[in-house]
Amino acid sequence: MSKEKQTRNAEATKAVILEAAENLFAEKGFAGTSVREISEKAGVSGPLIMFHFKSKEGVYEAVKAAIVDRYAGAKHPVLDSAIPAWEFLREFVGAMFSFYRDNPTMLRLSKWDNLAGAQDPWPGEDEWHHMYEEYFLQAQARGEIRADLTPMNIFSFITGSAHVWWEYHDHFLRHEENQGRGGEADARFLNELTGFVLRGLSPDPGDLE
Repeated sequence: MSKEKQTRNAEATKAVILEAAENLFAEKGFAGTSVREISEKAGVSGPLIMFHFKSKEGVYEAVKAAIVDRYAGAKHPVLDSAIPAWEFLREFVGAMFSFYRDNPTMLRLSKWDNLAGAQDPWPGEDEWHHMYEEYFLQAQARGEIRADLTPMNIFSFITGSAHVWWEYHDHFLRHEENQGRGGEADARFLNELTGFVLRGLSPDPGDLE
């Protein structure tokens, strides 16, 4: 077998392990999941899992890194200072809303981490935070968004809003005005969140409409 084919096979095996582990960790948390369960769900031997990831902790960190990589491969606004703030913000809000919607296991993993008191950034997460912070700093310097707000808080407000909507989605839909209107309620929330962000970050009301 060629080295190239061996590499492909190894990557395919790791992907199968990570998919199984992500679902188990999301369902049971890190402490509640065993390597044996990952092995059985993935159809891969425990020793092979240890060969690729060294430990259960290694699998867990790799799962979180894979989710961050998934974000990197998803549609998100280009971090280019030439893009006007209003355009960037519209795309950013929509991208965050879609990513949280499409990655429910990420929400559950985050909740398990919080319950366990694990607050460290996920692998690769800080890099994205710094890039967004830099864009917001440049937009503030250009006078396109309010300069009295901390860039990280701008990022946290937008991502946090998307996170909360999808984490408590089923609960929110039980409210009388949302009953039986899942898709409609989602669209309304996204539209109102986008407007709230554009108006709230505008240096002058209406500038980013």
